[in-house]
Amino acid sequence: MLHFHYSMKLRLLYNPMAGRGRARHHVREVEQHLRHRGADVDTYASTSPADLTRAAGESSRAGFDRVVICGGDGTLNLAIRDFDRSRGTLALVPLGSGDDFARVNGIPRTVREACDVALDGQVREVDVALANKIRYAGVAGLGFDSECAKFARERVKLLRGSPVYLYAILRVLPNFRPRHVRIDGRDEEIMFVVFGNSPQYGGGIKITPAALLNDGLLDACIVHRTSRLQLLKTLPLAYTGAHVKKPFVETRRAREFRVESETTMDVYADGEPLTTTPVVFSIAS
Repeated sequence: MLHFHYSMKLRLLYNPMAGRGRARHHVREVEQHLRHRGADVDTYASTSPADLTRAAGESSRAGFDRVVICGGDGTLNLAIRDFDRSRGTLALVPLGSGDDFARVNGIPRTVREACDVALDGQVREVDVALANKIRYAGVAGLGFDSECAKFARERVKLLRGSPVYLYAILRVLPNFRPRHVRIDGRDEEIMFVVFGNSPQYGGGIKITPAALLNDGLLDACIVHRTSRLQLLKTLPLAYTGAHVKKPFVETRRAREFRVESETTMDVYADGEPLTTTPVVFSIAS
């Protein structure tokens, strides 16, 4: 009797800078565990954000059984931008700063267990969101939180995880002014607005707590004009989703949202710069 042993072919992609270097430090451990489990592993280290997007797109069309992404929400964001969802299957070993997408999907945060899920886990279909036709997985927004994301990305070098975001908040808040925007034709004065495909971002902040990854809809959280002190007092409530009860916080749900602004505003998603206003947020068909 003949026994054929099938070896799973994997492309392992990682961003050496992800999670302040966490991916780089753990990638050998990931490789070893996958190979120990009998997988055929082809590893690639990206040289830039654009290179990661290109490599993930090419890998999805190259006949691998799974494309395994080593990194956090930012790495995942870059990886899905040109990924061929009809031909490739994406797995995630969470080695980032926040790892919110992994948490929402129940992917373990230890290397060994995450590798086991990458090999044995059931394939799940989830929605992919768009901002001006650029894909994102988790939460995108503009205003105060995007300015914090920009500050964290460009100016914070020594911290990792939640302290990065907290430090950025405290640095950006003192000079922040409410922004005039138009959302679906309605004039609004906002602190910020986010559009969640997933319920959380920023290392456990449940900003759109009712969002589901498979309902074909985006959840908007609009934080209307308030004082800086009120905003600061409300932010801790977002770790449980209780901020939505505040009178200046509004939630909406739709397939598509359009946002225009008086001055050009940056749109960030999953900690990465995506586009600028005017912007259409939607779910990819």
